[in-house]
Amino acid sequence: MVKSCKLKPIKTPSSLYPKTTDEFLILFVIAALTKGVSSFRGISDLANKESSRAHEMKKILNQIGVKCKLTKNEMKIFGMGMIDASNKKITVGNLQDHRVAMCAFILAILTNAKTKIKNFETVYTSSPSFLKIMKLLGAKFEIQK
Repeated sequence: MVKSCKLKPIKTPSSLYPKTTDEFLILFVIAALTKGVSSFRGISDLANKESSRAHEMKKILNQIGVKCKLTKNEMKIFGMGMIDASNKKITVGNLQDHRVAMCAFILAILTNAKTKIKNFETVYTSSPSFLKIMKLLGAKFEIQK
């Protein structure tokens, strides 16, 4: 059985990061859309991935008006609850980072932000059916070349 609930801010200890490295970016998206201050500790290794992931996610969240504070080892996200960002634009440069691209896409779908993600094709290496799954879940989007 699945039940809905009101989300609360996320507080992660440093010890959680090594076990959930790949999940942190989508947790940043969830935190941005949850009212309150979420904090993620022990994230310094996010700088050593395909891109500096915490820094890139901070830039993306800032583009839709979500305030973040990032230090070397912690990200604080001042979540606003569900946002209508239909008057804002998310732009992701040519990062070659599939996880950042997927999270930016999901954030855009949830907030109605116009979005341009360069080199989105990197997503297909790790998740070739990503867009197909998003369509099945009801996402509406247009791919432009």
